[in-house]
Amino acid sequence: MRDVDLTGARDALARCAWEEALVHAAGATDDPDVIDAEAEAHWWLGQLDECIDRRETCYRLYEDRGDFEQAGRVAVRLWEHQLMKLRPSIAGAWLRRARRALEDLPECEAFGALLLRELEATHGVGDLEAAAAQARDALAIARRLHSADLEAEAQQALGRVLIDAGDVDEGMGSLDEAMLSAVEGRLSAYSTGKVLCSMISACELIGDLRRAAEWTDATLRWSQGHPLAMWPGICRVHHASILQQRGDWASAEREARRACEETDGFHIPNVAAGWVEVGEVRRRLGDLAGAEEAFHRAEVLTGQQSPGLAMLWLAQGRLEAARTLITRLLVEQTWNVLARG
Repeated sequence: MRDVDLTGARDALARCAWEEALVHAAGATDDPDVIDAEAEAHWWLGQLDECIDRRETCYRLYEDRGDFEQAGRVAVRLWEHQLMKLRPSIAGAWLRRARRALEDLPECEAFGALLLRELEATHGVGDLEAAAAQARDALAIARRLHSADLEAEAQQALGRVLIDAGDVDEGMGSLDEAMLSAVEGRLSAYSTGKVLCSMISACELIGDLRRAAEWTDATLRWSQGHPLAMWPGICRVHHASILQQRGDWASAEREARRACEETDGFHIPNVAAGWVEVGEVRRRLGDLAGAEEAFHRAEVLTGQQSPGLAMLWLAQGRLEAARTLITRLLVEQTWNVLARG
């Protein structure tokens, strides 16, 4: 077996040279640091199954070594990976493992990352006060550790919670501050992409098209410097939505379809969101059959129906079906005022 090169792999990852990193790291069997670098390269190349396999091995090796900080960090990432595969039960199990590994290590970046992932669950059920407290705890850890990545991720998480709580100005201010670090190049590629996508999504939510356009352009410029990365595909869904709101439907559909292609087999919710965008464009152009096909493809992936489907049925004269669907979606969305709107 050939020798692996951890230094070379890490250097390649820092340069966003994902294929080169994989060449340096592939083949390790008992060194979790090298295996983790290999998993990271797989992730950026959109090879999520391979990434999950290597990270599971990596977790076991760190745990066997007694390195619970690294084991917890890897478990947090596995939570994210499993959610991308729409496996919430498995994802939840990994998050519980992360909590167990890190509960005695509150002053590390991995614990801050854990708080932010637990925040997502808290935020998701509408406990905004608790979610804001978790974000502020993570922010305090980040500033004590001088971690630019953790600080920016905590700022974006806090911003999204504040927006949902009705404090839009303070929430967008927190997101803008996180964006400063991203556009200054102070963050890792992962944190940069996460902050950029969160900002654009927030702009869409509140209808701030000017701000969304500004940050979308910044996102695409950043993505062009990261070849073979999965982030452009995720960003393209947001870009498609902005283009659609501008009335540039042809460009919006091209972006949405490209996003579906780039993240196919990697990020299932994102692929579904892309098909929803295609459906919205087709509906607005009067292609009701094409819209129905696109909405159906999204539903097959996630098991969830889009509000746009109700608009389609309305256009088809299926009034009772449209009323039933939109009423059910309102009942299911109990606390988030913006989402209900």
